[in-house]
Amino acid sequence: MSVCDGARPSPSDPGRTVPQVVGPATGGIRTHVRCLASGLTQRGIVAPLLGPAGVLPDGEGAGVVDVPSGASPVGWWRARRQLGPWRTDADIVHAHGIKAASIAGSRRGGPPMVMTLHNVPLPDASGRVPVWRTRLTERTLGGATRIIVPAAWMVDEVPRSHRARVRVVAPAAPAPVVRRDRDAVRADWGVTSDVPVAVCVARLHPQKGLDALVDAWRVVRSTVPRAELVIVGDGPERAALERRVADGTTGVRLFGASANAADLMAAADVVVISSVWEALPLVLIEALQLGRPVVSTDVGVARELLDGDAAGDVVPVGDAPALAAALIDRLTGSRSPGQAGGHVATAERFAPDALIDAVVDVYRELW
Repeated sequence: MSVCDGARPSPSDPGRTVPQVVGPATGGIRTHVRCLASGLTQRGIVAPLLGPAGVLPDGEGAGVVDVPSGASPVGWWRARRQLGPWRTDADIVHAHGIKAASIAGSRRGGPPMVMTLHNVPLPDASGRVPVWRTRLTERTLGGATRIIVPAAWMVDEVPRSHRARVRVVAPAAPAPVVRRDRDAVRADWGVTSDVPVAVCVARLHPQKGLDALVDAWRVVRSTVPRAELVIVGDGPERAALERRVADGTTGVRLFGASANAADLMAAADVVVISSVWEALPLVLIEALQLGRPVVSTDVGVARELLDGDAAGDVVPVGDAPALAAALIDRLTGSRSPGQAGGHVATAERFAPDALIDAVVDVYRELW
């Protein structure tokens, strides 16, 4: 079965080869790259998946390219050597993310490089963007033959001198499939069907704003004492988050990573996104497709997709009181639940086959 099931398109560009290179990323980026590679294969395009060891599921990666997470020159040199043989027969190299694109850029007459700019450089724990990341981004954008961004507003994030090469294509991802009954999922959490539950699916990383969410949850529990927050995911901030939750915050469960987060979102009364920055979070799309209301910070396309009534609410980034107020409204039934119409419109707008065709159209500009 395909990773990104849908219509079975006829081969459109047989014999073309476009390696897909992903960096040390998980979550939505990995889901998109796997879906895209599957769809390209259906169209007759050879699309080997390349990335660091352990990033791609067993049996799916065609080869290891250890795209480094830091600034080690040795790491960049090794990754370029690993990618070298894959560049030889490629018509295009498609790199996902700044780090992957930095090792895949056209050099010495090699194949053109398409990069998808999933994120912009974000501040570290000190609140500053490291100089090396800024320089890496500038150099990498300059080396890309085409730059794909997932939402129209991100065009403005690209320096003006590169915008003629920018194309807007939302990330393709399979529609969420619910495999388990809502009550069965809740039984795993030890809660009954009448307990108000919010679910947050996120990598445990500072970008996801989970500190503000935990602060907001303390306020939620003071008004809705039985409410439960389930955080689904893993990442570098797990230990810090565990300590924060243990420090007097009740009603928060760290569920860990899940192979099918759709089951967990479908069992929620509301899905919450507390991120500091996002382009087009796949969790938001999936939640709407599942008919779940969403409370989200004002990131990416959240304001565009949430109408403030049926579909969900948008609150300022980092505003824990506003986040708490919106969650209380949803969990106490003060606001209406999601509507099926939003599900249909979202499903049509983000149908994977159409989005994969749009990526192929970008490739066709170059061959």
